[in-house]
Amino acid sequence: MHDRKDINALTQDELDDYVHALNILRQRSRDDPEDPTGYDYQSRLHNDLEVGPCEHGNDLFFAWHRCHLYYFEQLLRESDPPRTSNVAIPYWDWGRRDPAGRYPAAFSLPGLAESRFGDDQGAPLPPDTIDIVRDRRQWNEFGGWPAGTPGRNYGAFELGPHNHMHGSYIGGLMGDPESAAEDPIYWSFHCFIDLLWAEWQKRNPSEPATSPQADLRGFVGQPLHRVEQFQSTASLGYQYEYNAALQADFAEPSPPPVDGQLVAVHSLGALFQGTLQDQLLSVASADYALPTLEALPRRVLLVLQDLSIPRGASFTLRVYVHPRTRPFEAQSEEERRRHYAGYVSIWKSHAHGGEHGGHGEHGGHGGHVHAGKAHHPSSAHVRVEATSVIARLLAEGDDDLVSTLQFVPAPLPSGDPAPVAQLVREIELRDLTLEVIR
Repeated sequence: MHDRKDINALTQDELDDYVHALNILRQRSRDDPEDPTGYDYQSRLHNDLEVGPCEHGNDLFFAWHRCHLYYFEQLLRESDPPRTSNVAIPYWDWGRRDPAGRYPAAFSLPGLAESRFGDDQGAPLPPDTIDIVRDRRQWNEFGGWPAGTPGRNYGAFELGPHNHMHGSYIGGLMGDPESAAEDPIYWSFHCFIDLLWAEWQKRNPSEPATSPQADLRGFVGQPLHRVEQFQSTASLGYQYEYNAALQADFAEPSPPPVDGQLVAVHSLGALFQGTLQDQLLSVASADYALPTLEALPRRVLLVLQDLSIPRGASFTLRVYVHPRTRPFEAQSEEERRRHYAGYVSIWKSHAHGGEHGGHGEHGGHGGHVHAGKAHHPSSAHVRVEATSVIARLLAEGDDDLVSTLQFVPAPLPSGDPAPVAQLVREIELRDLTLEVIR
């Protein structure tokens, strides 16, 4: 059993050995770009439609990336023994701002440095990374639904913190699914996600995988290649060494699960004229009327049905619920904080997704993908927990409520401003509904 550590906790020798192993894999790719033990091929397992690609928008997301890290780490450890025999991928704790700034200091060193967003380009860290792990108790809500589930695909973690980090916080190579794993920060970024999934699993041992027999594409020729074989870090021979901040984060227990039955689905009427695209281009927000709720349900969810995933750029929709008497555009920042319900972050799709294949197809792939499918799902089904903000407003006597979607485009991966008019033309929303659970 070996430990994966915070990259800030590595000794200089451990950091040097990690970079040394990465460089050996890079040299293999320079010698032979098709060498499956080389860095380029390993990154293509994530990026390339012909070699992988990764899984997004379904319940294979966490297991696929755990598998990718597992086999990559094996290559690192076997690259130059005995020097590299104890190498482990270090995690980057992006659940909080790093003491060194936007990124840990190690990622400015040769072998780990890349062009990424600075504070003058990218968004702040996502606000809910740790909360989602503690509070979301049902597996599919947290980790995604099996492909083909009607009205369901992405889990909350992927549509929130994961996508936000790729498209809005890091950018550069990581801002594009065609190049994300070329940046060495990818491994530490996803290593932290794997840590968070392992923590979630400890907290929710009665929530099993929903596609245990599914093959993980790109890895079918490996000894371990099914979802059920990547459910335990201990069985794979590693564990995580928590830093002090994570120990404090996860000393707090999870709240009890909230059970209930879906009793009503209300389609919300738009309070604007014309198309959603026109509204977002005009004022960067769109208002929808909520039905009157006579009593507070156990849960209230705002559901964005078939929110399209563009190829041109990434974006975020922030979701607010507020009294009709307080129009969104007239609210102070403090009022908006009180009315904030959540967000969805959409990471741009693969630019050539229609040519080869992509996310959401389970099956036995053996490294190949199906023709004519998109790399990401073409749209996302988004579920925003609005219970607490609606409960507070009802308690204050406000029952004529409006939901506002605020549009926030991310920069292009290069750091240049997104072409907003072009991006908005790619954004469609079939419906915004309110689910009432009692």
